[in-house]
Amino acid sequence: MIKYFKLIRIQNLIIAILAVLVAGYSIQGSGLLLLYAIISVVCTMSFGNILNDVFDIDTDRISHPSRPLPMNYIDVGIAKNIVLILLIFILIISLFLNILASICLVCIILPLLICYNLYFKSVPVVGNMVVSVLLAFVFIFTEIIFYSQAQIMLIPGCLVFGLSFIREFIKDIHDYEGDKHYNIKTLPVRIGQKKSINIAIFMIIIFCIIILIPYFIGYYQTNYLISVIILVEIPLILLVSLLLRNPNKLMLRKVAIITKAISLFGLLVILIANS
Repeated sequence: MIKYFKLIRIQNLIIAILAVLVAGYSIQGSGLLLLYAIISVVCTMSFGNILNDVFDIDTDRISHPSRPLPMNYIDVGIAKNIVLILLIFILIISLFLNILASICLVCIILPLLICYNLYFKSVPVVGNMVVSVLLAFVFIFTEIIFYSQAQIMLIPGCLVFGLSFIREFIKDIHDYEGDKHYNIKTLPVRIGQKKSINIAIFMIIIFCIIILIPYFIGYYQTNYLISVIILVEIPLILLVSLLLRNPNKLMLRKVAIITKAISLFGLLVILIANS
């Protein structure tokens, strides 16, 4: 069972479930629709994660050798069957959603996941943007399920997009050796790790400035400002100090884990801001 939890990346799914719950709380949504939102997000992310592992099995032998497929803990054929089952289940759950949520799920989210693995993943920056959009869409999609609109969760979605983009870019730096070996042209492969680290530092600094804007335009109150500084900006500044040391692969792995922790802190910020 543990190997299947690793295959679907259970830790990411838990974060996604928390994101749906935070979004539901922020828009005062609960009940059966919240359950539909959780099921939709969990199945869709599991579909995307397994599909990614199937396509990346060769590069993961270098960049992520401990994953179930490179370790041969799970047969690739079984993984493909799970992907198909999840796809069918996603299509079924879409029938229980309102028309706009169904269109978003079937005509936007699923095609983006598939196209990411087929085309966008190896396109510099574009692949990172697609993944970040999909992660930000967790908030927006939850609101659409309840109200057939996206207003309250737009700014939280934008904040999640920025933080996710930084994390995905750092993951590309970490995956440099595997991507280079298999000629996957991510930006770090094209310009090198050192320049990419400098770009990551620049992005973090810009993001630290941008996330203050919701407070200064009056969208959020002082509780947002205090929480975002303590829970997001200070950890990101510490992250910059690690990146300035020209980290090795092990350190980059730790940096990627730290960014995931900051993502959890970001959920707490959104929860505090909407309380």
